[in-house]
Amino acid sequence: MERSIHLNAATAEHYQFALELYLLTMRPYTQELMVWDEAKQRASFATLWKLSEVRIVAVDGREVGWLQVQESPTDVHLLQFFIAPDQQGSGIGTEVLRSLLPTWRAMAKPVLLTVLKNNPARRLYERLGFSVVGDSGVKYEMKLNT
Repeated sequence: MERSIHLNAATAEHYQFALELYLLTMRPYTQELMVWDEAKQRASFATLWKLSEVRIVAVDGREVGWLQVQESPTDVHLLQFFIAPDQQGSGIGTEVLRSLLPTWRAMAKPVLLTVLKNNPARRLYERLGFSVVGDSGVKYEMKLNT
């Protein structure tokens, strides 16, 4: 059975969904590398959340993730990308990113992201053409190969 994956514009009502998914998915990896400070994480999330940059990942009409992409005159930055833990490993992340890569490549700008060093999502990014280009402590900086 074929599934239908869509990226939908986020609304203000998606804030809580995105926050809860962020906290759920980031806590285990962050705790391995540093002390988890819930209040600090929530405050950081509130600062970074930009509704106009967020798309909600829906599979067969069910919201299962979200991503935030910031475009500037000089680059494209994948700031956040989260898929619900019970949906991870099913190819959703791969399909979403594969659908975005042609558009990003056509912009002829560097496509950048950071990922926690212990986050298995790094393998996904590498499979899709990203390489580690820097190290910022607990995170790797990655760039899409052109």
